[in-house]
Amino acid sequence: MSLPPTLLTELELAGYFPDTARAALERAVRDARIRSYLVRPETTFDGPEVRRHLTILALTEDHLLIVHLDDESADALNPTQVIVSTERVKLARVGNLALAQAYDTDGTAIAPREAEVTLGFSWGANRRLDVQPAWCDDPQCSADHGYTGESREADLVLRVSALADGEQAIADALAFFDSLYDATQ
Repeated sequence: MSLPPTLLTELELAGYFPDTARAALERAVRDARIRSYLVRPETTFDGPEVRRHLTILALTEDHLLIVHLDDESADALNPTQVIVSTERVKLARVGNLALAQAYDTDGTAIAPREAEVTLGFSWGANRRLDVQPAWCDDPQCSADHGYTGESREADLVLRVSALADGEQAIADALAFFDSLYDATQ
């Protein structure tokens, strides 16, 4: 199966091991045709370390494919590595889609285009657990009330910023979200 030329170009432009990304995506795609895709490079700073990430979402007739490349920290025993993870999710399992849109405003008018968008997808593979100490309303109470928490599905969340990524990246993210939304109805 050959990947769309525009997707290959975006992998090259992302600049983060494009041949490795292509090979991982080809393995996941197999003989399916890609209907829509989104390529999201991201750089994060962790103290003095710079970490690179690349997430590729691809939509086929039956699956949502997620390929993620990630820098792994080096230590005395291991050189720096790139970790590649691939997930192939049946579209029928994608249960929740979320879209958060942020618009700039001057207090009286809202900008015509999004300043950032956050896409969320869930298919029940992962859960996020937020736990904190429980307490009561009595300020004099010193009893141990145990813990309280919240459990949420948290499979994939991607944030795209017009300032950091450009307006085209916002448009690409929204187009992919719309394609996935239509495919999962």
